[in-house]
This record gives sequence, C-alpha cells and structure tokens, in this order.
Amino acid sequence: MNKNNISIQKAQKKDYDELRKIYFNTRQESFTWEKHDSIKLEDFDSSTEGELILTAKIDNEIVGFVSIWEEDKFIHNLFVSSNFKKCGVGKALINQSAKAVGLPLTLKCVKANVNALHFYLSQGWTIEEEVAENEPYYLMKYEGINIFKK
Repeated sequence: MNKNNISIQKAQKKDYDELRKIYFNTRQESFTWEKHDSIKLEDFDSSTEGELILTAKIDNEIVGFVSIWEEDKFIHNLFVSSNFKKCGVGKALINQSAKAVGLPLTLKCVKANVNALHFYLSQGWTIEEEVAENEPYYLMKYEGINIFKK
C-alpha cells in the first residue's frame, strides 16, 4: 500500500455511518477493558458532538478518523480500521490535526490501551501527567516533530 494515497478531509454527514462502524468495531476489537455489551454504534455521535472531525481515506474508502475539541487542541478520538493499522493513517491524522488547529495538541490515553500508548510515544508524544481515576490514563502532549531527531 502506498502511504501517499492517504487523503485527509473534514467529515461530511454522509460519512457518519462509516465513521460509526469504525468507532464501534475498533472499540470492540481493542478496548479489552470495556464490556462489549456497553459499546454501542451510536456512541460515536455523543463522543464527537461539537468536535472537528477529519477523515482519512485510501482509494476513496474511509479508513480512520480523528475528532478534536478545537478550543483546547484536544484530540478526543483517533481511530483507524484494523485492516489499515501500521499504514501511516494515524500519523497522517495527527499531522493534519496539527495543521487544522495548531500545536501543541493534547489527548488522554487510557493506561490499559498499551498499543495506543506505544503508537503515540513513537510519534513524538510525551506523557505530561498520569491520572489514577476510575479508568487510569496518561495526559499526553504533542508539540510537533523535532527536525533534529533522526
């Protein structure tokens, strides 16, 4: 797969059915700490309400999305279809998020979501704070790629 085929654009209402499926399926597959019967298709709508949503497409197929609370430059959701993980989709979504709302970006990464944590750290995110609430998480920050980093 050619990573140059990834296009990022603002989500349209017509995209929401596909985005709901990505959100639902990815949570079912990856969120092992959640009860599967608590995960609903319509959770996407309440989880992204009022947020900027950008979609990632490869060959005109939606393969992922990011939702951002713009005022705080806070990434609330970043999901990539399992068939397209490790294809540069997440990185492309982060880069476009930075272009859309500016830096620094922040997000919460649930501690149990080890794969996501490793991904964010590999992309240059730093852990700013560890929070031990009901669902312990890391507050993470992204200030951009260091041009001197090899």
